[in-house]
Amino acid sequence: MQVNSVSSAVNTPAKAGGTAAANAMDSAQFMQILMAQLTHQNPLEPMDNNEMMSQFSQLNSLQELRDIHTAMDKVSVSNQTAYLASLIGKTVKVSRPDGKFLEGVVDGVLAGKDTPQLRIGTEIVDLSDVLEIKGE
Repeated sequence: MQVNSVSSAVNTPAKAGGTAAANAMDSAQFMQILMAQLTHQNPLEPMDNNEMMSQFSQLNSLQELRDIHTAMDKVSVSNQTAYLASLIGKTVKVSRPDGKFLEGVVDGVLAGKDTPQLRIGTEIVDLSDVLEIKGE
């Protein structure tokens, strides 16, 4: 019986609109496929033990990488929040979409999922539009 490597399913790029994690095989799915292979294998051509261990190792490595990715995302959000908080009370110069500049003291921050933003008086501006930060 031919056993296909897990890496072919794991390395498949995510389709548009989806994430790699959503499309990747998880450990429960892997175990179901493995049990089906063991149950329906040809007794004259049993599954190769080395190939099976290789698949287990790949699955374990994938899970570890997912855990590292999750931890790094949490650290990134924490660092971004701390940076945004450090801007409160500082004077910033911001490029506006109309080509003009806005300069003022940061009154507050909005740490949204997509784009972090600063509140300068009554204006809300994207952090990516900041040109200059002056400490006071």
